[in-house]
Amino acid sequence: MSSLIPPPPPSRSSSCFVTKPARGFQVLRIDGYSCTKDLLGGERISSDIFIVGGRHWCVDYYPNGADASVNESGAIALYLRLAGTNSDGGGHRQKMRVPARYKFSLLDVATGGDATYERPEETGVFTFDWHQAAGGDDARCGYAEFITRQELEGLIREDRLAIRCDVGVTEVAPLPVVAADPLAANPSSTSRFMQDIASRQRYNYLGFNGYNGGIGDEFYGLDGYRRSQEPPLDDKEYILRCLTAERPRQ
Repeated sequence: MSSLIPPPPPSRSSSCFVTKPARGFQVLRIDGYSCTKDLLGGERISSDIFIVGGRHWCVDYYPNGADASVNESGAIALYLRLAGTNSDGGGHRQKMRVPARYKFSLLDVATGGDATYERPEETGVFTFDWHQAAGGDDARCGYAEFITRQELEGLIREDRLAIRCDVGVTEVAPLPVVAADPLAANPSSTSRFMQDIASRQRYNYLGFNGYNGGIGDEFYGLDGYRRSQEPPLDDKEYILRCLTAERPRQ
């Protein structure tokens, strides 16, 4: 009589994602505003890349407008531009469409960052094409005429222009919640795996940069080890430092 072979155990897996709002802002400070008026239409000054919701963004300032066929304009142009993402789309380099909320404001350098002029928050869809170096016109949203030069120059102090751009998107992040079956056959790895899960959960839910926070003066990194760094600056203090930092001597 032949022995019965038991069937293999069922394959089990789970997937979990968390969706959450992600917000951030960029402060673009330009010392020597009066000299930027010499740039021609279509020429821009771009901020450094900043990351919000896993996407790369930058702010484009056009002193004489974004129209390259016009040398001089009576208004400045401001745009938020999608410049890429943390992922390349699985290597396929497909077009990426991202809905986002954005808001531009001009900051008063004399008062440490109070808004002297701003537009209401807008919503736009940004389309990034990996085959175009700058992303193309569809990768940006903003204003061809944000403020007239006459109005702007009535707000400028110390020949310094400070632009704030707030960005908000919805971020989708994986959240591992159940250990895979192979761990059951290797109990020694379970503890290390669950520690990693807990660390990732703290990161996903709290979304801090570099550490996950703690109690009092104790802060912990994503690896669970204690960190001695100070809490982050609040927005007002951060902007104040951006506006008051001294330029390096030429």
